[in-house]
Amino acid sequence: MGSTHEKAQLVSNKTHYSPHDPDARISVKPGKARKLNYHCSMVVDTARGVISHVQADFADGRDSQSLPNLASQVQRRLKANSLLMQEVLADAGYSNGSNYFMLEQRGITGWIPVFGMYKPEIAGFPYDKDNDRYICPMGKPLPFKGFDRTADGRLQRNYWAAPQDCSQCASKPTCAPKARCRKITRTAYDEQYLRAYARQHSRRGKRMKKLRQSTVEPVFGSLVHQ
Repeated sequence: MGSTHEKAQLVSNKTHYSPHDPDARISVKPGKARKLNYHCSMVVDTARGVISHVQADFADGRDSQSLPNLASQVQRRLKANSLLMQEVLADAGYSNGSNYFMLEQRGITGWIPVFGMYKPEIAGFPYDKDNDRYICPMGKPLPFKGFDRTADGRLQRNYWAAPQDCSQCASKPTCAPKARCRKITRTAYDEQYLRAYARQHSRRGKRMKKLRQSTVEPVFGSLVHQ
């Protein structure tokens, strides 16, 4: 009995495109087939359910990348009608530090949940805000050492302990087993994340989540399915 094996082909923007619609991009959602499409964002007024802005972006980008232009367009339109945008409700897909910072700079309160991976504290390493440093369980400081960027461009802050402090520490085999010293990396927008995290877990934050789910998401769902 013979057998044949076919190689699975990964469908991506490097292998597929539409000659009739070259701006369409491959996007991936859990449980759905990969296909060429666009990413659509919509702004809805929670009081009346009025759609105040619709925007199409490349489907291979993140939701969060579309928020600055969404905010600018809606703000401009509201201002032209003597109205103010004071609060924004969105899901966690629109969460990132630069967005929180942008909204604060514009005087807008962002009710946007932080990603589940974000931790407001580092267990055993309390933050000393006055001196911009962390303190390890043995009482040694990890001062701020500078900024760098991740591969996808996110700005981060680095904190390092002194190598001589770690080399003499009995906890090094478990605290920093493969490095000369313990290092902590935090987003450069940690203060904005902390404020967003506090809003998210407040009583009003929970009400805002329910408000978004009951007013904004049904409008979008109706357009998608009907």
